[in-house]
Amino acid sequence: MRRGSFVLLVAVLTCAASPQNRSAARATNFDPKPWLEDFHQILSEMSSHYANLEWAVEDRRMDLQRLRLDTEAKLREATDEADARRILEQFLASFGDGHLEIDWPTSTAGPEPTASTSQSMCDRLGYKTHPHPGLDFSGVPEFSLLNAPEAKLFPGGLLRLRNGNIAGIIRISLFSEHSYPEICEQAVQDLHAAENADCDDKCDDQIQLATANLLTSALVRRAETLKAAGATTLLIDITHNGGGSDWVEAAARALSPVPLRDSKMAFVKHDHWTRQLQDRLRDVRIDIGNRAESPVSLEVAARTLEKAINESKEPCGTNIVWDTGKLDCSLLVNGPLYTSGIVPYAKPGSLALLQSRAVLFQPSRYAYGENPNRPPLYVAVDRDTWSAAEYFAALLQDNHAATILGEVTGGAGCGYTDGGIPAKLKNSAAQLRMPDCVRFRADGSNEVNGVTPDVLLPWTKHDSDFQRVKKLLATLDSRQGANAKLPSR
Repeated sequence: MRRGSFVLLVAVLTCAASPQNRSAARATNFDPKPWLEDFHQILSEMSSHYANLEWAVEDRRMDLQRLRLDTEAKLREATDEADARRILEQFLASFGDGHLEIDWPTSTAGPEPTASTSQSMCDRLGYKTHPHPGLDFSGVPEFSLLNAPEAKLFPGGLLRLRNGNIAGIIRISLFSEHSYPEICEQAVQDLHAAENADCDDKCDDQIQLATANLLTSALVRRAETLKAAGATTLLIDITHNGGGSDWVEAAARALSPVPLRDSKMAFVKHDHWTRQLQDRLRDVRIDIGNRAESPVSLEVAARTLEKAINESKEPCGTNIVWDTGKLDCSLLVNGPLYTSGIVPYAKPGSLALLQSRAVLFQPSRYAYGENPNRPPLYVAVDRDTWSAAEYFAALLQDNHAATILGEVTGGAGCGYTDGGIPAKLKNSAAQLRMPDCVRFRADGSNEVNGVTPDVLLPWTKHDSDFQRVKKLLATLDSRQGANAKLPSR
């Protein structure tokens, strides 16, 4: 072989082995068709039961036709599975909805491990500590820890302010019973449940409710201990709180110095909600049949649910939105219900004897009390405050029961009722999760916008923990007197 031919051959081989050509080879072997099919399934699922689709079009003014076309083009150019996954994740992220997400399947080497009967019942039910550190006050001399039995659950202490007030700090890391296994163990003992016994759905619900009520009592004791130690106001730290469960209802009402009235909610027109509403109506009809006494009209409640059931069955096809950017109908049933149920408020204990108590007013499921002598409230939030934690802040803010401090929250709003509506993608086997309800604020806005604090703090992502606390402290110092904490709205 002549030298010139050898050099040419080396050049050809080098070119073939270059990163660009290796990428091209991978692209040749990668078939985007299944991913395009999954993407079109995502569009179809969102068209049938994405609760915030109307919000995306009317409030966010998203160009959904362009978004669809751009995503399809990117998928056709995808070079591998990881690339395709990123494209679908970016599509969902563009909606700015903390509850719109995709869970990819994970490969496992063997069968799922089964729960051992040697584990405690709470272990088997999934109770596990999930520490989520919030604001770190330990670096400022104005702060002192206040130890008490409840401090392990709700850390905090006393923060002395220059204006003469003393803020009692209470950290709530998550509004989820399942994050407090030690309280679950206490609930199991109180219920006299055998640790090795099988626990069906009814048993699970009883333990969760008992755990929630124990947590509420501990939270109230923590607030009272701080007040007895000199706190003239309470600061509830829910920064980096990812949300939780309906226990947030009891926590907010137990801490509030005023009764809390809920705002309206909406839900998707889907058989998932039809079934839920039919179950609720069944409970109300049991009470009607028993001639139960109720401060809430059971007949009106039944008619409200019947109307909601009928509206949940109304057909609404919105697939055209991906071609035109417009909606011909609304996926939502808007008006009959409150986030709390049939009524926006009921006195604690007033519905206790009713089968339908949680249908009429969902917080009545929990044991809590109202106390007008509760100290005035501050609530600290940040961009990592989500879901149920946002509801906690929104409910207090809308009732003028607290002053919210910090950053605009993450923006998740209402989430998944009764486990949500399952949607498994055909080819990738990924689980698509999307909210099936909308919580509205007192001003009619969608909570998925996030909660805007009454007082925005100049926190930046570069701030140290110490700087964040110092900026918060400066704001608290500048507010004179307890009445200054509650802005006129």
